[in-house]
Amino acid sequence: MAKYTFETTTVGEMVDNPKIRALVEEMSPDLLEHPLLEAGRDFTVEDAFPYFADMVTDEAVELFKKKLEEIED
Repeated sequence: MAKYTFETTTVGEMVDNPKIRALVEEMSPDLLEHPLLEAGRDFTVEDAFPYFADMVTDEAVELFKKKLEEIED
């Protein structure tokens, strides 16, 4: 089972983990400027998704999920 997933990984973990943050910066850097980023740190990515869904394409989300699940520490 993958260590990082949309269902289990929080926004805060994504921002604080250098590998995941680099992935976000590569795929959708605007997400790191989202005005609710800090407020949503305790949300899982799945729960936060409605707040940024309009900023990403469906294809980008699927690719991000795949790359996220491949990250190991």
